Formats: sequence, structure tokens, C-alpha cells
Amino acid sequence: MASVFAKRPTCDQRIALFSTAAHSALCWGQTWLHIVAVQHEGLFYILGYILAGLGLFFVAIQIIDLHLKRLTGRSLHDIFLRLTSTRFLAAWWGFWVGAITQTASAITFLTISVVSSGLMPRQRAISLLNWSNPGTCLLIFFLILPLDLFVAYLVGVAGILYALQTSRRWRDLFGFLFGMGLLFYGLFTLQHFGEQFQHFEWFRHILEATSDQYLLVFLAGCGLTVLAQSGNAVILVTIVLAQAGLMGPLEALMAIYGVNLGASLITHLLTLRLKGTPKQMAMFQVYYGWIGTLILVPLFFVEVWFEVPLVAALLDSVGGTLSTKMAVANLLYCVVTTLAIMPLESLLAKWLHQRYRPDADEDAARPKYLYPRSEAQPETCLDLIEMEESRLGGQLARYLSLDGNANFLADEARRVHDSFASLRLSIQGYLDRLVHQELASATASRVSILSERLDVIASLESEFFKILPRAKAMARAQSTCSNLIYQGFEAAALTVLDAVQSGDTEDIALALQITEDGSETLAGMRKGFVETTAQASPKDQTELLQLVAGIERLIWLMHSLARSLESAKPRVLAFGGDQR
Repeated sequence: MASVFAKRPTCDQRIALFSTAAHSALCWGQTWLHIVAVQHEGLFYILGYILAGLGLFFVAIQIIDLHLKRLTGRSLHDIFLRLTSTRFLAAWWGFWVGAITQTASAITFLTISVVSSGLMPRQRAISLLNWSNPGTCLLIFFLILPLDLFVAYLVGVAGILYALQTSRRWRDLFGFLFGMGLLFYGLFTLQHFGEQFQHFEWFRHILEATSDQYLLVFLAGCGLTVLAQSGNAVILVTIVLAQAGLMGPLEALMAIYGVNLGASLITHLLTLRLKGTPKQMAMFQVYYGWIGTLILVPLFFVEVWFEVPLVAALLDSVGGTLSTKMAVANLLYCVVTTLAIMPLESLLAKWLHQRYRPDADEDAARPKYLYPRSEAQPETCLDLIEMEESRLGGQLARYLSLDGNANFLADEARRVHDSFASLRLSIQGYLDRLVHQELASATASRVSILSERLDVIASLESEFFKILPRAKAMARAQSTCSNLIYQGFEAAALTVLDAVQSGDTEDIALALQITEDGSETLAGMRKGFVETTAQASPKDQTELLQLVAGIERLIWLMHSLARSLESAKPRVLAFGGDQR
């Protein structure tokens, strides 16, 4: 054993041996890479440009989405206001909005925001979503047109103007055009270099192995769509492969069916956490994909197995290139599905409403009396705004009914706060539109009073949200003084909120009396605080002082709200009754 260890190489010798071995391995690796690069130079070249095309495509989607929201956010909301008249208009505008947004998920979230704010009824939204899907198919037709030179000029000119322009409006316009140019440029790059795969024998063998494996192609199209988060990109790749002869027309048709189902699955994944009405809109898009699949995939196999002329035969009769036929196939999928759903829209809307019912928070967040374009009749609109403000004030009582531990109180308070904020923004929108009209002096004065009242209610709610959960927790966990202070405040708050909801003169007078400075409510709170803090620890004194200061601020705001009620003309504001 000693002789063996004696022959072990020294440290320097081991380093030299390792360096020699590493150098040999590096040389062999370089030689192998050189051989591969020589043999497959075309493959690396093609993959590089395909990767560049995909990169341009996905960056363009982000640019378009960013600037489209800024450009059309308000315009699209104005368009949605017009959709409430007839289902025909909903379908018409839905088609064109789908053509603008080009993604089912984008139009779904846009519709969710409008329906949730009460600007459009559910059934009109279903019609809009139904016809928006054929609109999203238009992009593929542009991609198969000879627009290479036009796109090059679009990217160059729009890119230069986008870089030089400082005005927000023009910058968003040029940014949108620049994004569209990049999108087309990326897809044309992908299309041009993707066709080069037909020169590789190994790629042909892979596609030959999937020949007649229609379900496999369907699942591949669906899965790639979910991974890429873009149905149009996968459809384009399918068209490129079909044009190059690397995929049969039937396989391409089945891949397109899979892409459309994958697009609905993207919407499902993005909206898993939604509830109520937003969930209804999202699930319509999900069911849309499943309905189209259940109709067209069985028809595909009927045509293939029993040689019944159906969709593939129709596409064969369409003139033009294979890419045109595939674009028509994509449009045909959406048109057939949309026409099949049209007679079932009302039933589907009712079923979705029962399946995904809105909760109390969602109902509280939406206007109950105001309706789209009610500002066209200012006096009526002001009556409705007054009723909505009554509802808004009534939501403050939900803070008083919160119960549970500290964490639960915070979560519940957040839900009340979010629903309040949503309703308040809706009311503010109607008031803003009234302000920009030419109104009679009495009407304008009433607009001012209701605007001031809304601001006071909003300030009061902000303080409720900050103070009430902590005050409840302190009243439950600490001294008797905390509990007495909170009970005194709660009695005053309920009195004011009763006055807000009833509008009764006597209720308003009582609310003013108990919230004015020097009232028994404030005097009792201050007296209890002085008596208790004499024996309390410094920490408890600080917490009680913060509690009293916060509640005094709340009472002052409630007094301001009561004064705004007194200054307004008395009206019947029976909470919960429909006055429309």
C-alpha cells in the first residue's frame, strides 16, 4: 500500500493532467460544434430568425395593449353605452371591438369592466362577446396579404414619430401603429423563415409520423396556444407548415380547432379567481370554445371517416392559396359557433347567472337606480343620484356590523371599502357629465350640493375604513372605557345614517344635535377618557387617545354630512325602494 501511495502524482502534476484533459475535451467540443455548424448552418440561421420573429410578435402585443388602453379606453366605454339599445347593435359593435383588440381575453376583461360598472346589461354583454369572436379572426387575413413593403414603411415611419413625439395623445397613436407594424413584421419573419424547415429531412419525418394523428394534432394546437398565450401566433405557424407541405390540410384544420379551444382555456386560466357577474362573462367565453369544439370536431371525423362533404369540402371549393383556406377555416369555426349560440343567448345568460350568482359585495358595488344616459334628463338623473347616495351612505352601516377577530375585521372592511369605492366612482361619473351640461341655476345648484355630499360621504367612509376595525378590536379586547367610547360613537353613527337613508326632517335635526361640538356624545367620550387614563399605562393611554381622536374626527364628518342633508330640498329617499 505504501508503494502505491508513493507513486501518487503531486498536486502540480494533477493540475497539469487536469489541464491537459480539459484542453483535449475543449478541442473535441469545438471540433464537434464546428462539424454541426457546417452541417446544420441553415438550421441555426433559420432558428435565429424565427426566434427574432417570435420576440417581435410578443413585444408588439405588449406595446399595442399598452397604447390601445390609453387611446380607446374612454371611446370604447362610450361605444358600450350605445350597445344597451338592441342585441343587433351589441353584435355589430362586438364584432368590430373584437377586430380591434384581436384577443378573446382582452375583449372579455373589457366587457367585464363595463358590465360590472352597470353600463351594460348581462344579456347585451353576451351578444357582444358572442360576435366579438369572429372579429378576432380578421388579423389572420391581413397576415396572408402581400403587405411586406407596407409593413416595413409602417415600422420605420411610426417608429421614428413614436420616438420623437412627446404629446401623450399622439405618442399613444404612433405607439399603437408602431406596435402593429412590429407585430406584422415579426409574423412575416416567422412565416418566411418557417417555410425553410421543409428542406430538412428529419423535420419531414417528424411530421410524417403525425400524419393522420388528428387528435394528437388537436391537442398540440390547444397546448401550444395555452403556452404561447396567443392563438393567432399558433395559427400562423400552422399555416406556414401547411404552405410548406409539412402538414396536410386536414391536420392543419384540426390544429386550428385545437387553437380555438386553447384560446378559451387561456380565458379560463386568467379568470379563475373571479366571482359573480365577471365570472359569468369569462365562463361564456370558455363555454364558447367547448361548444365550437363539440360541434365541429365530430363533424370533422364524420367527414373523414364516412366521406361526407362538410367543412373540408367547403374549404376545397374556396379559391385562393392554402393560407387563405386556413384563414377561412378559422373564421368559419367562430361563425358557426356564434350562429349556434345566437338563439340560446337568453337561456345561456340565465343559466350563467344561476350558476355564478353575484354576491352581496358585487350588488353593493353597482348602481341600482342610475342607468346609462340618464344624464340626458338632468332632473331625473339628480333624483336617481340622490337615491344612489342614500344607498352609498347605507353601506357605512356595514362597518358597524362587522364582527370577528382582528384579521377577519380587516378583510371584511376591505371588501366593504372596495364595493363602496366602485359605486362612488359610478355616481361621480354621472355628476361629472352633468357638470359639463348647460343647466338651469337651480339644477346646477343641486348638482353642487350632491357633489359636496358625495365628497363628505367618501371622506367619512375613508375614516370608517381606517378607524372602525381597530376601534372594534380595542373595544372587544381592552378596557371598559374603550367599549363605552365605541358604543357612544355607534349610537351617533346609526342616527346619522338613518337620516341619510330616510331624508326625514326630524331625523336630520336629531343627527345634527347629537354630532355638534359640545353635544352629550362628545362630552361623555371625553369624560370617560379622562377618568380612565388616570389609572391606565402609558401604552393604553396612547391607544385610547388615538381612538378618541379618530372617533371625534368621524363625528365631525358626520355632522358635515347632516348639514348637507339639511341644506338639500327634502325628498323621499326610502332605502331599497325602486323609484325608476
